[in-house]
Amino acid sequence: MISKGGDKTNFESSIRAVERETLNDRVYRELRTMIMSGGFVPGAEMKLRTLAQSLHVSLMPVRDAIGRLVVERALKMLPNHRVIVPEITIDEFLEIRRVRILLEGEAAALACAHIGTDGIAELKRLHEKIKSLGTNKQRQFWALNQEFHFTIYEAAKSPLLLSIIESLWLQIGPVFNQIPMNLTSEGARGHQRIITALSSRDAKAARAALTEDLMKGGDRVIATLIQDKQPAG
Repeated sequence: MISKGGDKTNFESSIRAVERETLNDRVYRELRTMIMSGGFVPGAEMKLRTLAQSLHVSLMPVRDAIGRLVVERALKMLPNHRVIVPEITIDEFLEIRRVRILLEGEAAALACAHIGTDGIAELKRLHEKIKSLGTNKQRQFWALNQEFHFTIYEAAKSPLLLSIIESLWLQIGPVFNQIPMNLTSEGARGHQRIITALSSRDAKAARAALTEDLMKGGDRVIATLIQDKQPAG
């Protein structure tokens, strides 16, 4: 029971602070997810007002989220204080892929011991949605692909491993925006092998299937990055 005006004021201030923190976190998570799933083109400028309008929020939570993402190196602040989505070189991509194979392969192996029937069912649902996508659904493909992979990584029950994997996806996510949709059928086949291994609780097969998925998808990314660097004409 609140008996004093001062106590009531403090209480209301605390409630507003919690609401603001929750909104800031929501905006941060939404932008983070968009970056990881190729929602922004490498080199694109992150304009606060445009983002705030698209997320239906004020500038403050967007500014807070952008600041956090700059600290995480998911975004880059230029000397003139403009914030852009970083571009990635082929060498940087290869280095990240090597680390991803080690960490995400381990997460897939660990998930075999923990994933339940609901988790398997969710992977199958996402797999079917990916297979049903048309060739003009690139953005949806990468969003579903991210959801598929992180359903596995969350099932590994290793918060530290998950956070490191997320940081790698933040660095690599923007390149997905440039990859053509002919990955859909190949990605679906790779996902089916992962589901089969997880359903069988075969950690070795799960690690191998996840590694193959990252290698084949990565090869397409590299081919696209090389093509983009070719001189026009």
